[in-house]
Amino acid sequence: MSAVAEILPIEAHHLAAVARLHQRAFGRSALSRLGAEAVRRYYEWQLNGPHQHHFIGAFEGPTLRGYAVGGRSHGALSGFLRRNRSFLAWRAFLHPSLLFTEHGRGACRSALRLLTHRVVRPSPGPKPSEIQKSFGVLAIAVDPDCQGKGLGQQLMQAMDRAAIAGGYSQMHLTVHPKNTQAVRFYERLCWSRTLDGATWNGRMEKAFGR
Repeated sequence: MSAVAEILPIEAHHLAAVARLHQRAFGRSALSRLGAEAVRRYYEWQLNGPHQHHFIGAFEGPTLRGYAVGGRSHGALSGFLRRNRSFLAWRAFLHPSLLFTEHGRGACRSALRLLTHRVVRPSPGPKPSEIQKSFGVLAIAVDPDCQGKGLGQQLMQAMDRAAIAGGYSQMHLTVHPKNTQAVRFYERLCWSRTLDGATWNGRMEKAFGR
């Protein structure tokens, strides 16, 4: 059964609902395990940080049923970690069991790598307008109670329109290679796997006709 939701921009007063939906859709993620406020802060950074993001929600009346965020990111994760390092360290201290999960260990390794990485000023080179631009889909989620109703497709089609309107020549995203349901969903929407050597790491791309 398909449903048609109203696609609207996500605003600051929607972030608590975004956080709740994220926890419902990705309950096993390290971010979800850190609590609703950690999730809210993450999406607050995606909304208000120095990005060129298109942040939209699928609404049925006043109820948020799904969301998606994408565009050009500038420190989507590293900036969030640096801005909230004290808060996140405290939340991690309160949830030591995170270190005993695969998701938690991976998130901790990524966080430490990003926080200790030395910031290097970009070397002179082509201007962004002179190189191929790619619109990255950072996150997409649909309320588990609304799966199979076409809301994910609506959100991705809205992302397509935003990318085309922004003059992007292609889109990219990363999905867990073992998430076969998500991979099939993107392939039905004309996304293709991008190989890095002989191993596929979950990156997918979608090019627009010229």
